[in-house]
Amino acid sequence: MSALEPIPLDVGPPYAPRIAVLGLIPTVRVDVPICIILIVFFLAAAAVNLTIFIRNKSVGYNFLPSTVLVGFCTTRIIALSLRIAWATQPVNVKLNIAATIFAAAGVVLLFVLNLLFAHRLLRALHPNIGWLPAANYLFLFLYAYVLVCLLCAVTAAVVSYYTLAPDQLYKCRLVQLFASTSLALLAFLPVLLVLGALFYPGLRRPEPFGHGSISTKALLVLTTALLLTIGAAYRCAVNFAVRPVWFPAWWHHKACYYIFNYDLELVVVFAYALMRFDMRFHVPDGACKPGDYAKGLHVYKRVSTLAKVHDRRRADVEMCCPPSRSSRTCGSDYGSTQSSTSRSSRSGVIRGLSEVDDLRTVTDTARSSYPSTYLGSSYDSQTRSSERQRRARTITVITIGGIVDAEVVTDVRRRESEDTKSELSNDE
Repeated sequence: MSALEPIPLDVGPPYAPRIAVLGLIPTVRVDVPICIILIVFFLAAAAVNLTIFIRNKSVGYNFLPSTVLVGFCTTRIIALSLRIAWATQPVNVKLNIAATIFAAAGVVLLFVLNLLFAHRLLRALHPNIGWLPAANYLFLFLYAYVLVCLLCAVTAAVVSYYTLAPDQLYKCRLVQLFASTSLALLAFLPVLLVLGALFYPGLRRPEPFGHGSISTKALLVLTTALLLTIGAAYRCAVNFAVRPVWFPAWWHHKACYYIFNYDLELVVVFAYALMRFDMRFHVPDGACKPGDYAKGLHVYKRVSTLAKVHDRRRADVEMCCPPSRSSRTCGSDYGSTQSSTSRSSRSGVIRGLSEVDDLRTVTDTARSSYPSTYLGSSYDSQTRSSERQRRARTITVITIGGIVDAEVVTDVRRRESEDTKSELSNDE
């Protein structure tokens, strides 16, 4: 059945729409392949976000917005499936109503997420403002307002299918215009909030939260909010530019419908998932006052990097002291045989190195315990131990990644050898 083929208008209720709808009447030849491809993409997006949520929860890291994206992808899969069913039965008005409701219901979840992230950025950039009770009540009102607009739009759309009275149709149109305009403004509101928070001079230092810089978080929210605003503005403009069902405009056609609705939403969902918004926008549980975000940042860093630091330190220790060269590098097995003694005398003993990659200070405890081994000489240790303890020095050894710099160690040994020779010459 062609998209412009007349359909019976007075059979009902429910009655077929008398004005052109977004995407027109779907067809099997055009709409079904497109809907199948979009369903595959939304299934992939839902699987990615569900996997992220499950893996985070397995380590005690809960981030509920990931489940919100899973729910959004589910509503989009249902809406596209209903559109496929509608394409196979174009005169079935009930399928038209169901597809319209699910198409309008899903996107508001993304609006709520953007408002939530904008609120967290406001609290981070301006704790003295974002944590005020008035600000909390304002955002609660915005969340409720999004829900009210959705209910109004769905109710007006359903009622318009069950009446032919001009006055009731006019009232339904007014409600739809009000709801679509409000949703477009709510989609753009995070842009105003984030830009205002970025450029308004703060009275306190910002409180970073989650992973990554605040500028990256702000850029992500601004980008997704602008994309959602484009889609909401398109739907609002189409509601104002009404055309009869037999004479649709270019903005009613299928290309505009799929691009400004499903394609933009896919970009937003994958942008959040690939940018790991679960790490960037995570805040500690129970945060209710200024300073709580910073505390959660410390805990987050410790939990997220503990395993990596442990693995890196183990790798550094293995590289510094491999088992096959433990007698040469770490100075073990002193005096077991003559060969091991000569090897240890050539390599020396450097003890007291910590696992942290910064300047290490090593005292001369090893030299007092094993003076002949450390100095590479065979003179009497008992006669020289008191003198060496009086002139004991602190040797600073620089390590990179936990590995001792060979040049520094060689230089230290050379200086010690020169000191020993000078002492022997003085004794003679």
